[in-house]
Amino acid sequence: MPERPLKVVILAAGKSTRMKSDTPKVLHTIAGVPMLQWVLDQASALNTIETIAVVGFGSEQVKEAFSHHRAIHWVTQEPQLGTGHALMQCREALKGHNGDVAVLCGDVPLLRARTLNALLDKHRERKTACTVLTARVPNPAGYGRIQRDKKGYVLGIVEDRDLQPGQDSNEINTGTYLFDSKLLLERLERLGQDNAQGEYYLTDVVRMLVEDNKRVSASVVADWRETLGINDRKQLAVAERRARRRILDFLMLEMGVTITDPRTTYVEAGVQIGRDTVIHPCTVIHTGVEIGKNCSIGPFAHLRSGTRIFDGCKVGAYVETKNAILDEGAKAGHLAYLGDVSVGKNANIGAGTIVANYDGKEKHHTSIGDNAFIGCGTVLVAPVRVGKNAQTGANTVVPKGKNVPENTVVAGVPAKELRKRES
Repeated sequence: MPERPLKVVILAAGKSTRMKSDTPKVLHTIAGVPMLQWVLDQASALNTIETIAVVGFGSEQVKEAFSHHRAIHWVTQEPQLGTGHALMQCREALKGHNGDVAVLCGDVPLLRARTLNALLDKHRERKTACTVLTARVPNPAGYGRIQRDKKGYVLGIVEDRDLQPGQDSNEINTGTYLFDSKLLLERLERLGQDNAQGEYYLTDVVRMLVEDNKRVSASVVADWRETLGINDRKQLAVAERRARRRILDFLMLEMGVTITDPRTTYVEAGVQIGRDTVIHPCTVIHTGVEIGKNCSIGPFAHLRSGTRIFDGCKVGAYVETKNAILDEGAKAGHLAYLGDVSVGKNANIGAGTIVANYDGKEKHHTSIGDNAFIGCGTVLVAPVRVGKNAQTGANTVVPKGKNVPENTVVAGVPAKELRKRES
């Protein structure tokens, strides 16, 4: 039997009230990428045929930030009247869909692909109307509690404030669901807002399914910390720490990278690092950086987006790079700034070297050839080109547009040719 098609709805309309921010919550970054990107990756892991994102507060900002994601179907929720109301805005997008619908929360970024696939497998294996992702947590206060029957099916979700004797448990509703699309749409038509908050609750859809004798199952996440939601900056910091540790674990266990001190190493999402590279303490590596094999990075290195480091390179203490390309065997051992620069094979960048890429209005590119030797304290005022096997003396300033020919030694302020350098 072929698999049922799946659509994913991401609830991302919430305000940033507790974040104390003018920025929509889902645009706050975790390990270098917006929170919503983490949830879009979750949707991709489910092999969805369509991803629907429900936005509200700051909707234009969110759409603009993700304008490169052409496949997102944007739906606006205005005003925001609860999770059920958010899903009600998707009725047109789900109309005629003969399959399943996954509901993900835009502020729950750390769910793993294996967790969501386990949820999907259980949903399809049991052929239930709905499957709820649940978690067993040490402190369930404030969360809706899962009520099960003797066979393990869900009888209902009881909110914390409505708990009666015998209903308390440590199994909570995470807000992530899988629904049979047709059955979901039928219940959304009946959804009301008869509650103290005057909102439409998605949990009422679960209640209606149970009342209509439709089976609802639950899939318990292996690690409850994956389901942590983000409502304030403190929770954002917790998610940031967990995300970065997850990235480091992947690099160490799956990619063969040595991280000498994970506690002080900051690597953002999407960074690529090759086998047998060593990352030393207090190093910061941002999204958009690629590092090859057998490299040595840090300590106290700062690699910014656009940096590409080929095999066998060294980027040492207090070296900062931005839009820098270091070809095989290049070395920048100490105290250098390399911005908008390409460094050739086996070139050596001396301590204190500055590539002055910004003229106050625009940034310019610098090229350093293979086997070049840049002396300590050199300032290269971009745009400039240092030829193959060229050398600068200590404290040399190479002015804007004054290129250094191949096999030439220059020194002084401004740089003047001293002699030819042997190949």
